[in-house]
Amino acid sequence: MARLDTDQLHALAHPIRIRIVALFTEDTDRALTPKAVVRALAVEAADLGRLSISQVAYHLARLRDARLLPAG
Repeated sequence: MARLDTDQLHALAHPIRIRIVALFTEDTDRALTPKAVVRALAVEAADLGRLSISQVAYHLARLRDARLLPAG
């Protein structure tokens, strides 16, 4: 198993980012556009509250910066 570096651990310190990574690992062919992720999170995680596309875009960028998601 690969070890996570400090940037990756920091990126995973947010519950929304953990959910996004979980969505991707469940379906690696899933579209990772902010709009598609907002829709997927709304269906799967009503407890996260209402997320804007710009919030999700920010979280996707942080996960990509930490190399936890493929470049967009």
